[in-house]
Amino acid sequence: MNAGAAQAWFIAGTIVAMVAGGLHALYALIDTARPTFFAPIDRSVKPAMEGTGIRLGRMFPGGRGAKPSMWRAWLGIHLTHGLGIFTFGLLCLLIATHDFTLVERMDAVRPLTIAFSAALLVVSLRFFFYGPVIITGTATACFTIATVLTS
Repeated sequence: MNAGAAQAWFIAGTIVAMVAGGLHALYALIDTARPTFFAPIDRSVKPAMEGTGIRLGRMFPGGRGAKPSMWRAWLGIHLTHGLGIFTFGLLCLLIATHDFTLVERMDAVRPLTIAFSAALLVVSLRFFFYGPVIITGTATACFTIATVLTS
């Protein structure tokens, strides 16, 4: 068991998640003022997204009053997605740097980090392009190596 190497690999996985999640959230935030990163390539799509809502809101009582556009929902989803991944990485980093023995002693922490990053990898493989696949694959590999080294 090499705790120092395991900690380094674990922290590397958290940094990958934090950087990717933070940039994703930042890009979505920029898009709220100047559509750049998540804007459709076909310029005719964005006005269509701004001009229509989403059906989900209508499924809830009183949901007819709030009518976010598809464009606003799209940016909100990207913003919360990035914040969620950033927060996951930050929490794992804080635990790992404060007391890595906690990561080693709590049996659920390591498998959960692998499961979370692997789930994002599967989503990336199915829905995204090579960038997110490389990022999520790297985080999954880092968490897996850290787990193997602590076993």
